[in-house]
Amino acid sequence: MPAAVAAAAAAAASGGALLLYLLLTCRPQPAPEAERGREEDETSPLLSGSGAARGRGAESDREEEPWPHREPVTCCEAAAVAVRTARRTWELTVGRWGLHGLAFGIRRHMKRQGNLQHEYSGNDCRQLRGHQAHAEVSSLLEYLKLCMFFSKKSFSAFLKFGGYKQEDILIHKARSRLMQPSFALVCDKRTKCFLLFIRGAISTKERLTAATAAEVPFHHIILSEGQISNVVLGYAHCGMLAGARWIARLTIPHLRNKIQEFPGYQIKVIGHSMGAGIGAILTYILREHYEFSSCSCLAFAPPACMTWELAESGKEFITSLVNRNDVVPSFSKVSTESLRSEVLVSSKLDDVQDHFHHGLFSSISQRVAFFRSHMLSISHSTGKITDHDSSISEPLLKDSADRIQPPANAHSIDRSRQQVVTSEERVTLVNSEDVTCVMSAVSGFTSQEDSDSTGALDTQQSSTTTNEGEALNQNGTRNDKQKEPISASGSRQFFPPGRIIHMVGQPPPDSTPDEGTINNEVIGIYETPRDLYCKIRLAPNMIKEHYMPSYISTMESSLEQLQKDDDNSVCAASNDL
Repeated sequence: MPAAVAAAAAAAASGGALLLYLLLTCRPQPAPEAERGREEDETSPLLSGSGAARGRGAESDREEEPWPHREPVTCCEAAAVAVRTARRTWELTVGRWGLHGLAFGIRRHMKRQGNLQHEYSGNDCRQLRGHQAHAEVSSLLEYLKLCMFFSKKSFSAFLKFGGYKQEDILIHKARSRLMQPSFALVCDKRTKCFLLFIRGAISTKERLTAATAAEVPFHHIILSEGQISNVVLGYAHCGMLAGARWIARLTIPHLRNKIQEFPGYQIKVIGHSMGAGIGAILTYILREHYEFSSCSCLAFAPPACMTWELAESGKEFITSLVNRNDVVPSFSKVSTESLRSEVLVSSKLDDVQDHFHHGLFSSISQRVAFFRSHMLSISHSTGKITDHDSSISEPLLKDSADRIQPPANAHSIDRSRQQVVTSEERVTLVNSEDVTCVMSAVSGFTSQEDSDSTGALDTQQSSTTTNEGEALNQNGTRNDKQKEPISASGSRQFFPPGRIIHMVGQPPPDSTPDEGTINNEVIGIYETPRDLYCKIRLAPNMIKEHYMPSYISTMESSLEQLQKDDDNSVCAASNDL
């Protein structure tokens, strides 16, 4: 019996060692040329994210193994990609930030910067009003509820909520794998659309797909009347691009058959979070086929998944909706590096302030201790005359000179020590002069430190303003400066795709600054410029407001506000008549 237990333990240990070896050493193998060519033909006849570009990227980056451009086929490939993703995620988060920065630095920086939601309603943003905005938000809310039922509820509940039958489901993949998300293609006869729902990152494998955020080449072919009119070069999220290509290979045959059967139907790709990013990239791929050139995408809480030029080229067919302080649309490698720099600077400012207060308190304590000891030594003196070389006062003077600089009126202290003490009144007079010197020294030290720190901050702010002005003069407008944002590490800034609509919580017009307005916020709908999403704006509820229930609640509030504004405008028009 013990021998059998030992044999089983040895076998388990051997199996664990073999699995660890495979995880650490295996790498995805490139697909054969014939299979790769067949996959590209099925995905896009115009070489979407062309293999030639991948070849140039791999050739220029031979030192580092290129990330996979397709989903892993074998378990060994999936394990290798998962381990590589976990290692990269660790290096970019805990490995670079540290637990102290993650636990305290971000929180302190969040408190320092305050609420920045108002930046999404600035002069560069266009507010959407009227009946057209109300109709658009109502349509988006309907599709978001369908997407939530598909992602969070059972498939039977999704069919019941949407009023679909089993024959309306063209294809459904319920089980997700690495770079193979769950999705469903539905024929909606009510709206005369083919709806393609893509689930977000819910399972562990889907989260690994979202974490595989390396930048890989992806190029989009723009068609005009069946002919190539332009080519947009750029980079995209590795895991989402692989998932989009996998969905495209599975859905294109079904869509071709159904388009011939229902020629007037449109194609809409709908997703939330990671599903929104995959859906946006998938829309680019589908539109490279002439029969799918009218495909559009509704991206809710889309992640930053592509470079500037690609994101700008999708404004006509991709609508991205962002809720309040949702952090995902601005979360990328470059923006996290910028946030880390801001947190470090904020921590340094806090340390300097703490050091200043500590140094001020320490200096005051030393001065008070010195004069207390001096006054005690005078009051306990038995002689009537203090000699110039007295062992009571001279060591204290030398010690204080070594520790701190004497104040401007310190000569009065030396003069008082050399005077003759003949009575208790003279002792009291000396003590009062010492206390006066202490107070003047403390006030002089405080004013000097405040002026020095203020001058340093003013100099830093003026230099920062000068640098920003020089950057604007050299590069033109702010939008032009953001078109090619590359960090010091060589990484490219990713942005949310297409046209961006942001729901912003604003205080009521008649509110006062001291009045709490959190529960009485007015939701405004704004079309925002893309360069606002190259910076992470921290907020206490930035994670909670990413989820679909929060989106639905905010959209319902915005619909009420739009309806109220519409009614007020109608009443004002009738009164004018």
